[in-house]
Amino acid sequence: MTSRRPLAWLAVLSLTFSGCFFGGKKGEVITPDGAAEPDKILYEKGLQDIAKGRYDVGRLVFQNLLNTYPDSEYQERAKLAIADSYFKQGGTSGLLQAKAEYEDFKTFFPTSEELDDAQMRIALTHYRQMEKPNRDATQARAAQREFQDFIAEHPESPLVDEARQYLREVEEVLAVGDLGVAKHEFVRKNYRGAFNRAATAIKYADFSRQDEVLYVLGRVRERQQNIVAAGYYYGLVVRYHPLSEFEGESRKKLEKLGLPIPDVDPVALARAQEDLENETKRSLVGRFALLFTKRPDVSRARKAERPPLLLGPEQINLEPGGPADPTSTAAPVAPAAVPSGSLGIEIVTRPEREQGDESASPNSGSEE
Repeated sequence: MTSRRPLAWLAVLSLTFSGCFFGGKKGEVITPDGAAEPDKILYEKGLQDIAKGRYDVGRLVFQNLLNTYPDSEYQERAKLAIADSYFKQGGTSGLLQAKAEYEDFKTFFPTSEELDDAQMRIALTHYRQMEKPNRDATQARAAQREFQDFIAEHPESPLVDEARQYLREVEEVLAVGDLGVAKHEFVRKNYRGAFNRAATAIKYADFSRQDEVLYVLGRVRERQQNIVAAGYYYGLVVRYHPLSEFEGESRKKLEKLGLPIPDVDPVALARAQEDLENETKRSLVGRFALLFTKRPDVSRARKAERPPLLLGPEQINLEPGGPADPTSTAAPVAPAAVPSGSLGIEIVTRPEREQGDESASPNSGSEE
C-alpha cells in the first residue's frame, strides 16, 4: 500500500512553490530539513496565507492537513482556523459559513478548551449582521440567544464579561425597537398594543431608556382613564429616574391628577449622577455617519448590569414593602378595576417614613 507520507511531502512542496503564483515570496515556507514535522509546516503555511488575505489558499492548506494527518496535534487548531478565516473574511456569506464551521468545530471537538471561543464567534456572526431597531430584528434576536447560551454554558470563561456586554448592546437594540413600536401604536390610539410593546421593553433591566418606557406606560394608562395606574408609572419615573428628561413632566402629571408624589430614591439618584458624569456623546460627524449605515447605534448601552425592575400592581403606593413596591417579595395584590370612562381613584395609604429609613432600588421581575 502506498504510504500517505510521500504524498504529504509532495503537497507541502507543491504549496511552497505555488506561493509565488499567489503572491508569496520565494522561500516563504522553509523546506523540511527532517526536524520539522510536515503537519506543522502545513499549519504555519495556512496561517501565513490567512494573515495575508489569501483565504481560499489558506483554507486549502488547512483542509490538506486535516485530510492527510488525522492524528495530528494540529487537527483541532486547523479546524478552528478554517472557521476563523471565514469570520475574518466577513460579509454575509462569510459570516454564514463561519457559523457553520464553528458549529462543526463544536461537534468534532466537544471537549476542546476553545469551545467558549467558538460559541462567542457564533454569537458575533449574528451581532455583526444586526440592523437598526426599526428594521428586521432577526439577527439581533439570534445574537441574543447565542450570547445567552454562552453565558449559561461557559460561566467561568474569561470571555464571559465581554459576552455580557455584547448581550446588553443587543438587548438595547431590541428594546429601542419595542419602544418605537409602542410610541407608534400610542399615536395610532392602539393603547393595548402600545402597552404590550412597552411592557416588553421594560423587561430589559439594562435598557438606557427605561424612564421613557415608564412614561409611555403612564401615558397609555392615562388615555385609558385608569388614573391610579397612570400615577403608578409616573411615580416610578419620579422616584427611580430623578434626572430624567421625563421626570418633570411626570411630576406635573401627578400634580394634575391629584396623586401623591413619591420621594426620590437616594440610590437611584446617586446612580443617575454617576451615569451623567460618565456619559459619552457622539460627535456631530459621528451622528451624521450613522445615517448612512445599517448598523445600529449601541453607544448608549449600559456598561454594567442593573437590578431588573419589578412592577407590582398598579396602585399608588411606592413605599418599601407596600403592595406596589418594586422591591417587595410579597405576593402581588390585584389592582382595583377602573371601569372605562371612569375617573375613580383608589389610593393606598402611604405610611409615614421613619427617620433614617431609606428605600432600596428596584430588584427583579416584570409586570405582564
